[in-house]
Amino acid sequence: MKKNTGREDQENTKFNPDESALFQLPDIPKLAIKAANIGTWFIDERTGTFLSSIRMKELHGYHPQEQPSFEALLAQIPKKYRQKVIRIMKEAKNRQETFYLEYPVIGFHDQQQRWLRVLGGSDQPSAGNKQFSGVIMDITDLKQIELRRNRFIGMVNHELKTPLTALKAYIQLLNKWAKQKKDGFTIGALSKLEKQVKKMTTMINGFLNFSGAESGKIHLTKMDFDMSKLLEEVIEEHSDISPEHVITLLPCEGRVVNADREKIEQVIINLISNAVKYSEPKKPIEVSCQQEKTKLKLNIKDTGIGIEQTDIDKLFKPHSRIKTSKTENISGFGIGLYVSAEIIKQHGGDIGVNSQPGQGSTFWFTLPVHG
Repeated sequence: MKKNTGREDQENTKFNPDESALFQLPDIPKLAIKAANIGTWFIDERTGTFLSSIRMKELHGYHPQEQPSFEALLAQIPKKYRQKVIRIMKEAKNRQETFYLEYPVIGFHDQQQRWLRVLGGSDQPSAGNKQFSGVIMDITDLKQIELRRNRFIGMVNHELKTPLTALKAYIQLLNKWAKQKKDGFTIGALSKLEKQVKKMTTMINGFLNFSGAESGKIHLTKMDFDMSKLLEEVIEEHSDISPEHVITLLPCEGRVVNADREKIEQVIINLISNAVKYSEPKKPIEVSCQQEKTKLKLNIKDTGIGIEQTDIDKLFKPHSRIKTSKTENISGFGIGLYVSAEIIKQHGGDIGVNSQPGQGSTFWFTLPVHG
């Protein structure tokens, strides 16, 4: 078998194993590492030392007695993922930060694909520190469950979206007929039915985007569009669906961006929906946008229950919902903010929230503006 060294991708990443060095990850008991069945690794750039535990070798398809180099282990990562792994590790090293990665490898001897999760960094961050260490674990089973779930979500959503499209068309035909007949009751009933169809369509689009985000396949179709007009459309639809809330759009004219209009619409819907869900009826919700150098920033401000600072980091993770006595009866799947964050990230923007418990929240996101 020809050994794939992956040299073309390993610039400035080559390390030589030092068999005489004793590899020991500081402050982590060996017993805990063994019980968790995780691997460990250590890099010292000053001496060119790279050390890996037996478990780490196994996860990359090597035998326990072998001493694969850092370069050789990187070569087991498919090219599709390898450059990202190298880039994130270099950035974390340069910034003296911890990093978190998930990626597949193809075993050197057994040629089996495994999904791995790696957490690493420097235990003593400083400008002169050249030592880097971390842990690695097998998440293949979890990844397979995740991929099967995403395929199922995609299939179910497709099967639901097709009849909804037909239902929407029939509603439009019936609405036209009812207006000709001046049938007020039917017009009102069809209007309510159309709102429910829009709700279901929004929910399905959310699941589809979630499935795409989980598999790293959010496809963008960018175009130039007026952000103020999109905001007006979304607010008008929300005002029809949730008339008990007052949603105000502050002046935001002439703001043209180049982005995926449908995806950005989904983000705005998600953020306004959250503001509605976590605010009392009649409480104001304010939407605004402002130019910040090369970026356009959108804000959705509410006066709802607010968020504890300790919970903010959890908001943009999949299936994450803040559970308190005030939120336990509020419906949701915990995917809207995660999907929104992934869409904005794909656009090269940022997303976040400023909040105080009992005083409300301001969710915001930015989009690059060129020209």
